[in-house]
Amino acid sequence: MPRLPLRTPLVLAAAALLGGCPPPAPTPMPDPSQAAAGPLVSSLQVQPSGDSVRLVLQVTNATSSPLELGFSSGQSYDFAVSAGGREVWRWSADMGFTQAIRSETLAPGQTLSFAETWTPPPGLTGELTATARLTSSTHPVERTAVFRLP
Repeated sequence: MPRLPLRTPLVLAAAALLGGCPPPAPTPMPDPSQAAAGPLVSSLQVQPSGDSVRLVLQVTNATSSPLELGFSSGQSYDFAVSAGGREVWRWSADMGFTQAIRSETLAPGQTLSFAETWTPPPGLTGELTATARLTSSTHPVERTAVFRLP
């Protein structure tokens, strides 16, 4: 009787086990009423007051199932402000974030809120654009809002 290499019985055993597994469940079709907006509903509020501007990004799971958000670092969000197409502030500019793959699960209807306060430099006035990003690699979100500084 010919002698089989050691890995052959392992391959045969794995094939036997996999052959007994049911096929994976079909992926559910997205709800057409939410297809245009995606699984997340998001908003950006910009609240200038006195010598500061408060920025709030909210993201809500708009599905009826838990939604897993994947991230490739410790950073979950970012805010930036630009004037005339030139960036004048970015929340994460001088920060370092852990490099780790992680995830966060949002229950159906659950909302995450991220808020930061920016202090504009003296003399900056006029129309500005705020940009907020959810840095998820699986469900990225970006929102912008125009606001004025007196």
